Amino acid sequence: MTPVPSPLRRDPVLLALCLLVPAMVVTAVVDTGGRVVGAVAWPVLVVLAGVTAVNGFWTWRNPQADADDRRMWGAVGLAGAIFLLSDVWQFVVYLRAPASMDSAIGGPVYSAGIFLGSLCMVLALLTMPLGFATRAERGRFLLDAATVLAFAATLGCYFTVTAGAAGVAGAGRVISLLFGPAIYMVAVFALVKLLLMPVKPFRPLAGALLSLAAGIEGAATGFRPLLITHGHVSWQQAATVVAVAALAAGTRVQYLQLRSGGRERSRPQRRPYSLLPYAAVVGTFVMLIGVLAVTGWQPATWIVVAGSAVSSALVVVRQWTAFADNARLLELLDAKVAELHGSLAERDRLASELEHLAFHDALTGLANRALFQRHLAEHRGAGAVLLIDLDGFKPVNDTYGHAAGDTVLVAVAVRLRAGAGADDVLARLGGDEFALLSRAALTGDEARARAADLAAAIELPMTVLGQELRVGASIGIALGRDGQTGDALLHEADLAMYAQKAAKCEAPGHRGGRTPPTAVVRR
Repeated sequence: MTPVPSPLRRDPVLLALCLLVPAMVVTAVVDTGGRVVGAVAWPVLVVLAGVTAVNGFWTWRNPQADADDRRMWGAVGLAGAIFLLSDVWQFVVYLRAPASMDSAIGGPVYSAGIFLGSLCMVLALLTMPLGFATRAERGRFLLDAATVLAFAATLGCYFTVTAGAAGVAGAGRVISLLFGPAIYMVAVFALVKLLLMPVKPFRPLAGALLSLAAGIEGAATGFRPLLITHGHVSWQQAATVVAVAALAAGTRVQYLQLRSGGRERSRPQRRPYSLLPYAAVVGTFVMLIGVLAVTGWQPATWIVVAGSAVSSALVVVRQWTAFADNARLLELLDAKVAELHGSLAERDRLASELEHLAFHDALTGLANRALFQRHLAEHRGAGAVLLIDLDGFKPVNDTYGHAAGDTVLVAVAVRLRAGAGADDVLARLGGDEFALLSRAALTGDEARARAADLAAAIELPMTVLGQELRVGASIGIALGRDGQTGDALLHEADLAMYAQKAAKCEAPGHRGGRTPPTAVVRR
């Protein structure tokens, strides 16, 4: 629990208000005749209204308050001033005729003053920005508020009609019937607004006290006809004093905290839903059941039935809007998921493309040296490696240019693919050097036959830039052994290839051109 700040604990006004509330409650319970409460209530209300007005205006004038806060607390100060005037008038009425009903519950001037003061605060709340970001949020708030107000109107109208303005005659009766429910609805609306607004123009403790004041005043005004009918006028008076005391305490707390700690709006953690409208619907049905059980079907029961129908219809509309919002959210979610899947697919495609570029030769599309060595390492020395180096390739580059040389390399890669097996790994290791890894174990004769076929395919003439060209191939073969590393196997194939090239150079009639497709095998 958050401790009360020290400036509040030391404030004599708040201390007096804390002592006043239990004293009034005890007095109302004990004073069955209402004489003590009646004598105490009006002067106390004068003092409380004065505290409300003074602290409201002080908060309004605080330089740290913004325009919205100044409008709200200026309205509270004005309402307190109107309450003060009506309470002073009513106190004079009480002093003139202490035993009259007007003196006990308030006459026309008092009722009109309470209504006007409450109206000032409600108008300020109406002009206070709700703090909702979207039209949908504002619509949900209005539906929730309307549902709660429908229940409050049902409750207030039923008890007003059934109990009437007992003991009040003439203009006082008319004013009571007109302003009583209006004050009650104003208080309930203020309570709903204070509870549902996401951004409030007061500190949390001040907001709690103002909500408490609105709730108590709403209940006291709504149940006033019933309390009068059953002779509990003192309860109604005590409830009014407690409500105004909570209002005065809220304005005092706001002033003290704003003065000591600067401006800080209350921003409670928002839930995506409110339980208030559902509680209101339950309340109307409970009320309907109770009325039917106690009094049976009476003309006034239609009020409760109508209230139940209206509140239920509002909740249905609220649920329909919620379903529509959920459907829109699901559509947005599906679109985001599809976009995410598309992004992931694009990411996977790019990753695959980058991996292919990292491990494949850009010119021929064959595996590069890094990928070939990875396959060698995974194969753990089994199978055979054929290392292929082109003969007569340099004269092609020197005579026809590098574009012709690239064309020759691509043509050689195509012929190697045609001669490779399904499980073979082909690679261009660099320059005019290629390699083939046979995953299947080969004998020396089988390896030489594979090499001869590949060399014969490479030696076939090819047309490059309108010229018929031929290149040869020297192929070194290394047959793997269990436990032999890939690097060792490739090194043996490299030695075998260079041995074949050397043998070709020493052959009679060698002129650096084409040589017969032969191969050297190292074991």
